[in-house]
Amino acid sequence: MPLSKHGYPRPLILKDGREVWLRPLQPVEDEARLFTFLGSLSDEDRWYLDFDAVDPEAVRRELLECNPRCVLPIVAVDTRDAVLALATLQRHHPGARGHIGRVRVTVAPAARGQRLGTYVFLDLIQLAVELGLRVLMAQFVRGVEDQAIRAVRRLDFFEQAVVPDYAKDPRGNSYDLVIMLKRVHRGYDDF
Repeated sequence: MPLSKHGYPRPLILKDGREVWLRPLQPVEDEARLFTFLGSLSDEDRWYLDFDAVDPEAVRRELLECNPRCVLPIVAVDTRDAVLALATLQRHHPGARGHIGRVRVTVAPAARGQRLGTYVFLDLIQLAVELGLRVLMAQFVRGVEDQAIRAVRRLDFFEQAVVPDYAKDPRGNSYDLVIMLKRVHRGYDDF
């Protein structure tokens, strides 16, 4: 399914009244914006990402040059095109895990607490429905991403497993990894 059929760019209004647009990451046009966004994250925020956010080659490989059949990067941008959030929907084609999507959302510190993360997760859920996925998986570090865990619970994600002492912070403290799933329905009926 082409992403243009998903209705991008999609407008959002944050709690503070700011206008934000969700759209696919544009590798050439958004490269500098993406690096600015990643640079706005604290060292601790970057520590828990799935890639080295300060290594330009890792960022290019993971987000800018990725295979869109496997990874769909979505950004939320403000009216000046500054990136406020980065989301990915990772898929496996084909095979035993072809019906599962893995989602990850990172929100800029200046946009947290404005429901942006929730809106982006809702968009990823709708995108998963349109792509025919049946399960969404998200992973969180307990004790670090507790607010995100609470938020996705309200979106019907449930705790499937906990891997004790899976993640370590830069000081060597251990944290549990929480694996959360959401069953994706084929479609929603209107009323």
